[in-house]
Amino acid sequence: MSEILPKFDFTERRRFPIGLTVAVAIAFGILCFLGVWQMKRMAWKEDLLARIEALKTAPAVPIGPVLADAAKGSNVAWTRVEVACRPASLPPLSLAYGIRDGDMVWRAQALCGVESGPYDLILVDRGVVTELTGQVEAPARAFAEPGQVTGVLIPLAQLGGDRAKAVAGLAGRKPAPLALMVERETPAPSGVAPAPLPAEITNRHLEYALTWFGLAVTLLFIYAAMLWRRLRP
Repeated sequence: MSEILPKFDFTERRRFPIGLTVAVAIAFGILCFLGVWQMKRMAWKEDLLARIEALKTAPAVPIGPVLADAAKGSNVAWTRVEVACRPASLPPLSLAYGIRDGDMVWRAQALCGVESGPYDLILVDRGVVTELTGQVEAPARAFAEPGQVTGVLIPLAQLGGDRAKAVAGLAGRKPAPLALMVERETPAPSGVAPAPLPAEITNRHLEYALTWFGLAVTLLFIYAAMLWRRLRP
């Protein structure tokens, strides 16, 4: 009877799982990377929230020196500035799509000529066209060019979409890599409600980071248990 039973090689069971180890190491590295990235995002978000909190009482300053600092590499995001826009002498910009309070909105935007400094143009986000809220498509709308504007600066890269494309490729012009989010405008365009700040800014990055790190530790425990079961006598 013993002669017909297959023989089992126990050395196969005890062989070190190289492929599994490599896969676990890669997954562990990815999870740790995501955790560290979320910690960096948390630091960025805390700085952002601190800037917005300070913005509540900050006076508006002339835009020229602020843009000069931006050209030198300074972080001027969320600085409250004021500017008397010169005519840009360029075609008007189309409305920009956005989401606010869960609704689809269309934001009026224009180009503001800057009198002095390293840049001669800046994109002005004038606010939400109230009657177009919730519409999937927006008709062409024309507004007068901006005049006296007070608002906060935001890097174009943070706005996403086609904002940067709106000022790219303007021959002979030097547009700022920032957008001026209008708080107050004189004269104010009819039917446009200024909306310079996000409706809600959450900071759950610590929670996300702990989740990724927790998954990494869990993966190590599972791998250790599998390895112990595989290599035990």
